[in-house]
Amino acid sequence: MRKLGRIKSLLFVCFANICRSPMAEGLAKKILDNKVKIESAGLIAVIKSTAKEAVEVLQNLYGIDISNHCPRSVSDLDLNRFDLIIGLDSVVSSNLHIGYPHLSDKILLWEIEDPYGKDNKAYRETAEKIQVHIKKYLT
Repeated sequence: MRKLGRIKSLLFVCFANICRSPMAEGLAKKILDNKVKIESAGLIAVIKSTAKEAVEVLQNLYGIDISNHCPRSVSDLDLNRFDLIIGLDSVVSSNLHIGYPHLSDKILLWEIEDPYGKDNKAYRETAEKIQVHIKKYLT
């Protein structure tokens, strides 16, 4: 796994950009303290707001406000501008490799379970796993 080094831009990708990737974006921005441009997206973005549980967990446990996050799709972005793209599960990562084979060397996999539809405990556990990954692999 890569450390930051020469990475200037980073994209977190989950399925719909309403739980894991906005949580990862918020946590990474706080932990990395603006050393890297960090964004998030989903394979699809049909839901128009971030999961309330994700907003609550980041606000209550980490003091991070993602309430204004607007879900968006990777298809709306120029993925070439990112130095590193992190797929937050194997399905997401596989889809990124298939859809953007020319970027395969920039795509990494973090296996973070999707908490969507589960309780706040699942969202807390997801945030904790993301935080551990950020500290282990990106700092």
